[in-house]
Amino acid sequence: MSQPTLPCRFPGEYRVNKGLEPSAQGSNMSKPAWIVNKPAVVSEVIDGELVVMNLATGNYFSSAGSGARLWARLEHGASADGLVAILVAHHDVDVDTASADVSRYLAALLADGLVREYGEAAPSLPLEPAHAREPYEAPAMQGYSDMRDLLMLDPIHDVAEEGWPSRPAEDLKQAG
Repeated sequence: MSQPTLPCRFPGEYRVNKGLEPSAQGSNMSKPAWIVNKPAVVSEVIDGELVVMNLATGNYFSSAGSGARLWARLEHGASADGLVAILVAHHDVDVDTASADVSRYLAALLADGLVREYGEAAPSLPLEPAHAREPYEAPAMQGYSDMRDLLMLDPIHDVAEEGWPSRPAEDLKQAG
């Protein structure tokens, strides 16, 4: 049986749905936790906008609002249920809508290599207090591939643990 595809944010590309929908997981299976796919993925908040780069593919992404809020939790690892709880606590959204939106968001992040499974879901971290519920907009990550070729040429991708710049061992032997 072929798996359904998800439209990718890059024209002409489609990704396979990895089965993140709760109905596909079955009720007896443990629920996974998800975490940012470091070190291949780096992120930074700049002027309130989340910017994410997948160093393995050269694609970069941006998000704001609920998507950026969920990303902050994914930096430490989170279950889908924990992400739903964040949306419901901070936004004017019902659990069913939030659950469906989180499933789609995680599927897109996984398809783009931005998150990975982190084992079984642990108890959720405490929620930050919500002073007032904000209007709801489904979490989303906008993807860009226009600089992929340039980003992949950057030597920072070839950095070893000793940092950059580093010289190959053969060069060090010849210099010594």
